[in-house]
Amino acid sequence: MILDTDTISFYLRGDENIYKKFQENRNKLTSTSINYAELIFGLKKRDNKNLLPKVELIFDNIKIYEFDKNAARVFGILKAKLSNNGTIVADMDLMIASIAIANKEILISNNLKHFKKVKGLMVESWV
Repeated sequence: MILDTDTISFYLRGDENIYKKFQENRNKLTSTSINYAELIFGLKKRDNKNLLPKVELIFDNIKIYEFDKNAARVFGILKAKLSNNGTIVADMDLMIASIAIANKEILISNNLKHFKKVKGLMVESWV
C-alpha cells in the first residue's frame, strides 16, 4: 500500500478515518521518494517547521520505493500511451503511479480523478 501525498497530508492534519486506516494497515504501509519530495516541498514552501518532524518520522518507519529503472520503464510506456491518447497526467503523479505498478502495490490516494486515467494502476481512496 503506497501512501500518496494527499493521504499523508490528511493524516498529518489529524483526520480520524485516515488515522484508523494507518493503524489497521501499519505493517503494510509504504510510500515513494516522489511523495517525500512533494511533502518536503509543501512544508518548506509554507515554512511549516511543526510538521517536518512528523513527516520524517513517517518516512523513517515505512518502506520507501525509489523511482528505479523498472519504474522508469513503466513511466515511459505509460507516458507514451497517455500522450498518444491526448490524456494528460502530471509527471510526478505518473512517476508515483509507475512505482506502484512496477512494484504491484495499491496506491492509496484521494486523487482518483487523475489516477483513474492510468490503466493497470490499483488505486483506493481512504477519504
